[in-house]
Amino acid sequence: MTKEVKTTRNLKVIEQSGYRYQATPTVMLKGKWLSEFGFDIGTHVRVECEDGRLIITKEEATEENVQPMLYVAEGTAGYGKKKSISRQRRERR
Repeated sequence: MTKEVKTTRNLKVIEQSGYRYQATPTVMLKGKWLSEFGFDIGTHVRVECEDGRLIITKEEATEENVQPMLYVAEGTAGYGKKKSISRQRRERR
């Protein structure tokens, strides 16, 4: 017996605390179903926004399209801001 795979999910945009504790819209995708569609842990994705849609596409990792999402600790300047790889390198010097 073959299990039918659901190709549509209904989710809700939720509120999550963001920069300076401001309410930030959040969409959370999680579950084994992601692996069933090729989105395994560590997979790089591109998110495109157009006409009320979010289009998530699997991508091959390249040096140009991979920048880790790093955040600085609370109480320091720039809390909650992403740091680019080049900024990280400058700060290490």
